[in-house]
Amino acid sequence: MASKFIPLSGATSLKIVVIYPGVGYGTQRYVESRLEEEVLPSIGSVPVLVVIPALNSTQWSEVVGDIYQYAKDTGLSLHPGAIVGWSGGARGVGTAISAGHDFPEILLADPSPLEAAFADDRVRMWYQPANWKGSLAHLGPRQERYAEGMGNRAELVDLDHNEIFDLVATVAITEQASKWGALGVALAVAVPGSIAILLLIWAIRRRRRL
Repeated sequence: MASKFIPLSGATSLKIVVIYPGVGYGTQRYVESRLEEEVLPSIGSVPVLVVIPALNSTQWSEVVGDIYQYAKDTGLSLHPGAIVGWSGGARGVGTAISAGHDFPEILLADPSPLEAAFADDRVRMWYQPANWKGSLAHLGPRQERYAEGMGNRAELVDLDHNEIFDLVATVAITEQASKWGALGVALAVAVPGSIAILLLIWAIRRRRRL
């Protein structure tokens, strides 16, 4: 499996938070280390599974395949939670939207302003145009144009590029943990391991046929 998996507790029923990495220095390895050093220590043990795809452009179908295999190997019951795209990871979010994903939340962290990543009215964005400099400076004004059409789903923050990652990753994980609660306990008993992921794959294949 190319995706990296980080279970945040020993629970057998977990909400999934997929975090697409960026490009350049913002690799899968960097995202993993950033989470472990800057984000997860303040969160502690919560019923969430973080999934980091191999690349910012990894197709959603590949990510779902990795999740299914992980569920099969571990026997865990996994349930769609949130998709996060940091920086160039907006490209991966775009593939998820195009594939008709079943995740209820989509969060963008200072994203590359790619049209496909905004093609869903559930998308929320935290951004700072001034973070885009040099040859990428033109991306800042494009972020602002997308933000204008999003209303209160877009939040301008006075943070650097990496700090916005920390913020949005924390929001995604803690929101899913708080929403899980008693529902997670009930599903751990009622839903056999990997059934939720099988349903997720079925939904994607069904949409492809339509």
